[in-house]
Amino acid sequence: MLAFPSPAHAEFERASEVRQAAPVSLVPCGFFRYSVRESQFAAYNHCGTTTVRVHVDVRGGGSTNDYHLCVSPGRTQLPGAGPNYLNAYYIGGAGCRSGEHTGHTPH
Repeated sequence: MLAFPSPAHAEFERASEVRQAAPVSLVPCGFFRYSVRESQFAAYNHCGTTTVRVHVDVRGGGSTNDYHLCVSPGRTQLPGAGPNYLNAYYIGGAGCRSGEHTGHTPH
């Protein structure tokens, strides 16, 4: 788990929609969790140059809670609390529309 010592910024706010944040070189590519004070968050850092689709594994409910999300280059904050997420991983879909959220389908 990564902890950022800086105070929470607008890009770290909890929201019902996905927020895009600027790329941060200290953040690994792919899924990661981090804490700000007592709050835990989850995000996906896309290190490529195009939008791509990722599969987001959500805790509980099996694959019925999982979804696919189109992310832009850089860090994408996943909505809600970090412990709700098990993983997020690349599944293709280069050139998709950033922020597009679809239900889980086999891939």
